[in-house]
This record gives sequence, C-alpha cells and structure tokens, in this order.
Amino acid sequence: MNSNLLSDVVHVPDDAGKIVRHRLGLSGSDPLKVTFIPGPGDVAGTFDYWRRGQHDPRVPSITYSLMFYELMEQLDARCQIIAHHPIGESAAEPGDRFRFDQVTQRPSKGRFDRARSRAQLADDLVRLTNDFDPHAVIISTHGPNRSWKRLSRGRLLVLSVHNTFWPMHRPPQGLKGRLRKAVLSHRTHVLDGAICTSHECARQLAILTGNRISAQVECPQILQTHPLAKADAVRDLLFLGRIERSKGVFMLIDVFEQLAAAHPRLSLTIAGSGSADAELSQRIAASPQRDRIAFPGRLNSDQVHVAIAKADLLVCPTMTTFNEGLALVGFEAAAHGVPSVLSSVVPAQDLLADSCIVFEADDPQALAAALSGVIENKHAYRDLCAATAAVRDKIYDRSLSWGSGLFKALAAGANGPHG
Repeated sequence: MNSNLLSDVVHVPDDAGKIVRHRLGLSGSDPLKVTFIPGPGDVAGTFDYWRRGQHDPRVPSITYSLMFYELMEQLDARCQIIAHHPIGESAAEPGDRFRFDQVTQRPSKGRFDRARSRAQLADDLVRLTNDFDPHAVIISTHGPNRSWKRLSRGRLLVLSVHNTFWPMHRPPQGLKGRLRKAVLSHRTHVLDGAICTSHECARQLAILTGNRISAQVECPQILQTHPLAKADAVRDLLFLGRIERSKGVFMLIDVFEQLAAAHPRLSLTIAGSGSADAELSQRIAASPQRDRIAFPGRLNSDQVHVAIAKADLLVCPTMTTFNEGLALVGFEAAAHGVPSVLSSVVPAQDLLADSCIVFEADDPQALAAALSGVIENKHAYRDLCAATAAVRDKIYDRSLSWGSGLFKALAAGANGPHG
C-alpha cells in the first residue's frame, strides 16, 4: 500500500505495534496475529483496491475494512479476515500478511431454522479462528453473539458495534425482549473492549455490560472534500439507503404527496435498492405526484455524491422496526453542506448536532411538520446548512476514525485476554 492519502485514515502512535503487543503480554519482536470478522460487505474487494493504493470507488465513505488493513499494517500484524461475501481469487495471495477465509450462513425459513443456521455459522467462525490461532479477535455485531465466549478463550475480544441492540429510546419491555436482553448482557461478560458507530450504540453497550466497558465511538470519515451546496431554500428532497418498509421510504412518499400541493417546486429523489424495489416502483407509478418523484435505484460512490450535490435536504425516516446503527448518509450529505431530517431512532444526532432536525419515528404528521418547518423557513434552513461546518471538522479528523478507535480499544482493552 503506497498512497499517502489512504495511509492518513488511521492516526496511531509510532510505537502502536509495541503498545498492543505489550498489552497482550508479547515482546516487541513477537508476531502479532489478529482475526477480523466483519459484516457482510465485500471486504476482499476493498482489499484489492487498498493494496493498489486506491479507495474503494463503490463506497462513498471510507470503509471499516480499509481502515482495518491500514491499522494492521501499522501494527505489523498478521491477519485473518473471515468474510461473508465471496472472496475473489486475487485476494491475499500467498505470502501476504492478510489471509482470507469465507463463511456462508445457510438460508433459513422460520425462527427455529434461523437459530440452527446461526448456530452453524458460529461453529464455522470458531473453527476457522482456532485454525489461525490469533492473539486478538475483532468481531462485528453482524456475527452471532453465541460465538463470543468460544472466540474469547485465551484471546482479546473486541466488539465492533454497527447497529443498536434495540431501537433508540425503546428498550425491550415484554418478557421475551427482557429475556433476550438478559442473555445478551450475560454474553458480553467475555468482551474486552468495543468500538461503536454511534454514541447510542455505546450507551446501550454500557447498559448491557453494567458500565464495565467504555466503548470507543468513531465518526464516519470521508476521503476527499467536496464543493459546498449554495442553495438558500429547500426544493429537492433526497432519500439514500436500502429500499425497505422499515426504512420509512413509503411513509416519506405519503408525506411528500401531502406537501407537494402546497410547494409546487418540491421534488423527491429516492436512491437505493432492497427487497421492496418492485413495491416502491408500483407505489410511485400510482402516485399523483409521480412526475416529481425519481427512483434511480442503487448508486455507486460517485453517483451518490452527485445526487447529494443536487439535493437541498436529506431525509432519513427510519422506523422503529429497524435497529439503525448510525446512518452514514447524514455525514455524506454534511460533506456537501447538505443538512438532514432524521427520525428519532436514527442515532446520529450526537455527531450531526445542529445540522439535523429530529422527528418522532413512525409518525407521518411529525415528519410532515419537520419538513414543512424547514421548507417554509429559509432562515432556519440556512442555519442548518451553516451547522454542517462543525460536522465536516469531524469527518475529516482521522483521529476520530473507526481505525483509530479500534487501536484505542485494542490498547486499552488488552489487560490480558480471557482464559
């Protein structure tokens, strides 16, 4: 890897490798072995771009896996990456410090079948990890938590928390929910540290661990700067994300139709793909405002930035049925000076602060009021745009990156791995 632009995405001390080895009880010259169990993304594909000194052009923000590769190079570590996504033949050629293994979760139908499938996935993860025999394991919350105890034996275990454990402000209330929470809390006893995608994820982990773990919290990072939007009023609304009912996209169309009559210059673009693509196309076709709703589908990285640059306001109307971890799109929008309207279960307000408006999730009238307020009040809209400057200070501060936070979790949490 030879790009100065990419090598700057992780900020660690010059002796970072020595620090982590010391915490693990290793000498400065001992080999350091780390296993990374990420989410479902194409981490091998990102690796192929990274080792050519390139950012993954498919992703608008700097990926977690790219930061992992950069950190491990600076730690002089040997690494195993256990990927869910298919691994290309070019990934990690023999002799590289990075080894890729692949697992596949068996398709399942129904709750019990899914439990068996997750149990098999846990067994596969433990088997592959034991074969590599690392000193430390970093596992995403996408992986089965039933694997944590076996993965932790004799090793440092760091959790990368990408989703909340329950919808924000809505802890489990029923008997089954409280039981699942208790089981999860018990399983966190083997964790040594954590890096979280939002402050809400960190707060919930603190509850589960009885404040035993004070997690690192990252801020999403954007690779390059972008020209700032110069709009003085809201005319173009943008949704970016997965096309699912739980992401609130259908509620957004309902609300847009209410507002469109009073605001004839208002338009809506819905960009993304998901299981509800066909249903969304039908809904738009049946809309009396269909000529003012665009549905371009899934966008690549460059197209995402083009779409944001054309927008005046990003809308993220996630519903309570989805455990949102952060919503990266709010930060991608802020990079262009575009503010956001978020539902109350999107845990990004800690970082987006005054550049966003929050409305009560699942409430179309609350969304309509939030949008109307910023559409009709140009002064309030300009204040939101101006507040994105503080967000940009964070999304270009590499000391706040996931990779920098992961180093802190490894260094602080490594007070001797579990036995």
